[in-house]
Order: sequence, then C-alpha cells, then structure tokens
Amino acid sequence: MYLEMLIGFFLILTLSDSRQAAFAFAADIKDVYLVMLGFFYVVDSAYFEPRQRVIVRFIPFLILATAFLIFSDILAQSAMKTLSYGLLLLVVPNYIIAAWRNNKEDALRKLIWTGILILAVGLVLRFIMPNYVSLADRFCGLLGNPNGLGLFCILFFILATVARNVVPGLFTKREVYLQNAIILVSIVLCGSRNAVFTIGIFLMFHYFYKISPFVGILVFAFTVVVYQLLLANLESIIVSLDLQEYFRLETLQNASGRLVAWDFGWQKISESPLIGRGIGYTDHLYRINYDFLSIKGHQGNAHNSYITFWLDTGIFGLLSFLVAFMMSFIAGAKRYSTAIPALFAILFSAFFESWLTASLNPFTIQCVIIITLLSSTVFFETPQSNDDESVNEDGTQRSEELNAANA
Repeated sequence: MYLEMLIGFFLILTLSDSRQAAFAFAADIKDVYLVMLGFFYVVDSAYFEPRQRVIVRFIPFLILATAFLIFSDILAQSAMKTLSYGLLLLVVPNYIIAAWRNNKEDALRKLIWTGILILAVGLVLRFIMPNYVSLADRFCGLLGNPNGLGLFCILFFILATVARNVVPGLFTKREVYLQNAIILVSIVLCGSRNAVFTIGIFLMFHYFYKISPFVGILVFAFTVVVYQLLLANLESIIVSLDLQEYFRLETLQNASGRLVAWDFGWQKISESPLIGRGIGYTDHLYRINYDFLSIKGHQGNAHNSYITFWLDTGIFGLLSFLVAFMMSFIAGAKRYSTAIPALFAILFSAFFESWLTASLNPFTIQCVIIITLLSSTVFFETPQSNDDESVNEDGTQRSEELNAANA
C-alpha cells in the first residue's frame, strides 16, 4: 500500500501546517514518516525498479548544502534539514512512479482527490465552525494561515493541471469544473494576493503556450517589460476596480512587511555572498532578530526563497538549485504545454515566500510531484492532448481513440 502511504505523507504534511492543537501530532511525526518511507524504499528496493533519477540533477546543490554545514550556527538542525531535503527528492518521485506502474490513472486520481478533499473540508468548516478555519478575519482552511492556503492552492492547481496534461482523460469535464471551483473559491476566500497573481500568470502563459511556444515566450517577454509600469500603477488600478479592501491596499506599499525582510536579507548577503551557513540558517537569523524586525513592521522569515537559499547555501548553492529546478521542467517542455507556464508561475510564487527552501511542508512535496510528472519518461507512452476533450460530459472516455493511440 505504498500509494496510500504517500498520500498519508501528503496529508500529514498538510496538517502539520495547521495551528490547531488537534493536529499537533502531524508536526511531531512528519520527519519520522519521511524516514519510514525511506526505510521501505531501501528494504523493498525491487518494488521501485527501475528507479527514478530526479535527485541526480540536485546532487551539486545537496553537496554544497552539506559542505556549508561547517559554517552553521545550528549544525544539528541544518544537517537534519539537508538530509530531509535530499530524502524527499529521492523518495517521493520513486513512490509516485511505483504507484503509477501498479495503479495507473487511479494513483493520480486518488492523490488529486485527496487535495480536493482537504480544501473542501475547509470550505465546509467555514460555515459550521468559522473561527476554526480563520486567522485575523481571513479564511485559512485546514492550513496554518491564509497565505499558506494560498500557496497550497497555487501548487495544487498547477499539479492538477499538469496531471491532466500528462495523462489525458484523467478526469471528466464535470470533475475538472468541480475541482477548479473548489480551488478558486478557496483562493478568493483566503485573500492571498500571491495566489491571485500566480494563478493568473499560469493561466495566461498556459493559454498562449497551447497556441504556440513562441507566442508564449513573446508574452512572457512583454510581461517582463510592462511589469514595472504595472507595479508603479498597481494601487491606482486596484482603487479603480474598487478592490482596495480585498487586496489590503494599506499593506501593499511595503508588501506586508516583506520589503523590510528583503532589505535585511540583502544586508546579510552582502556581508558574505559566497558562503552559506547551512539550510535552516535564515529562519534562525530572522528568529534571533525578531524584536528588531518587528519594530520596522515585519514578522516572520525572509519571505523569499531566493534570498533564503542564498543565505543558506551561498550564491553557488542558489545557482545550482535553480539550474536543476529549471532543467527538470525543461525536460518535459517539448511534450507538455504546461511545463514552462508551471515553471514561470512557481518561480514567481517563490519570490514572495520561502516555502521552496523547506522540505517538510505541504508545498514542496507538490512541487516535487510536478517535476516527476513532467520529467519522468514513464509517462511518455501516454497519448497526449492539450485539453480534456478526450472525456465526454457524462464521464465516458472515447475509448476507441485512446485504444488506437495506445496501439
């Protein structure tokens, strides 16, 4: 039941992000759960043959992260986080592919419906126990805070879209409408600006990439050019649309304290741009400077995955991770129209939060699954489609077409 074990791990990671005392156990056992998955991966090695090599691209990054442990102020914690990241990259792709070999489409269906169930339960609780799924008058579902729910929705929306692109006919159109509705309603209710803009970027690029990759690149270049113009007039645009309350205009100017965090991070980077202090160092740095940063209007971590990687693993660690990360998406770009749009959207999202630098959260595991779906050759035998037209409204597949394609 390795598929069920992987889904259980995904669920535990999600619950570990919650602030509710009832789910405190999830945070206590998630590292043990990952070790358990690694144990079965080694003991039952024949089950996972042939093995997936997603981790190979990230070996230079892991080597650098390990080397910089000699400069760590929190050696034991940094060593565990580095091991955890490597174990996640090793175990999750192999469990996904093994589940696919033995369960085919059911593996992805069960995984996607688990995520939808997590969101749906949060929406139901909003009407039954609104205080249980709210923080500072904002909806957070089963996640720990509204921005966490926004991140979950970003990654899960991309994951579900990529899964349907990789495996056509995975869901009926009605099921797709239901899934997207639950995700988008969750985004609207949580009020995450990052989620709104990231999903918009993904949908826009995906639309143009389905037309032509060249058109998609032109649109991306155009977006980069007009970005500064849009940013300079963003407040006026929001006011003209009468959305200033939803987008919390009063916190937009300093990006909810992120500008303070970024400035502080850059100051520390400038002191030692080449040398990192081990994975987890940035969280430690911001924690010991909590009082100083709070006076300036910031609470939390660096809120930027790139600054965090740079502080933790130095400039070369950051570059080695980005190269491995982008190559993982490029590997599937020629075959899947969602690959490059997903890359753009995830990189954009990581600019505003540090989720990508941690392994045991409900976000990074989804990213690793996305990478696996796009880069693994085991899916290349699946007939491709740019949309869901292989499934009728009543849920029946066009079996003749699919069987012919398989033949």
